[in-house]
Amino acid sequence: MKANRYDIAAGRAAFYDFLIAGFELLPDRELLLRIRNGEFQLFLMGWRELGDGSFRSGLDLISSYQSTILQRPDDETVTELSVDRTRILRGTGHTEMKPPYEGLYKKGAGFGDSVLGLKRFYRKAGLLPDETASDSADYLFVELDFMKQLCLREESLRREEKDEDTIAKTVALEEEFLRLHLGDWVGEFCNAVEKHASTNFYKGLALILDAYIRADKKWLQSLARR
Repeated sequence: MKANRYDIAAGRAAFYDFLIAGFELLPDRELLLRIRNGEFQLFLMGWRELGDGSFRSGLDLISSYQSTILQRPDDETVTELSVDRTRILRGTGHTEMKPPYEGLYKKGAGFGDSVLGLKRFYRKAGLLPDETASDSADYLFVELDFMKQLCLREESLRREEKDEDTIAKTVALEEEFLRLHLGDWVGEFCNAVEKHASTNFYKGLALILDAYIRADKKWLQSLARR
């Protein structure tokens, strides 16, 4: 297991990238093809046993959505997904459905304080996001990308066979970030999506996001204890 931990880090980075694309990219015919031919679900099957069953429930929802769109016109399905995605990311349609910003979900933190705290964390890790980008530091996709970058750093350090103390510092940053930031609020967002999204595709993706973050927290905590 120890010798393969760089592969685990690489796989985790790939899954964070998958989650970013799943929510962030505008639905199009390419996505429809990936759902209809099972490619989207096939990627997820390799992680099916992850966590407490929520991941499998999410995959089942996406598979059920596949069965409903097989004979539907492409334009109709793309529009349905696009409208649902917009409602999710803009937080419209229900009072519980707030946009995915940490400052709007995390208890006891104002929006400005949340952004400043995250920028300090990014700076400490040496991975401060591009200041010219329009996305706030506490936006879901910025935080997911930060975790992806840390996983890639961990993979590189392990492949280069750096000393354990150097690797442990990156692992500690990953664990701390999920504990204090992303993993401390994303569950509430995912619950809102699962309840109020109009398509089983995004309901399922939300369950998978929540399940994955919780499982990754446990994995990092187990590494920190070793």
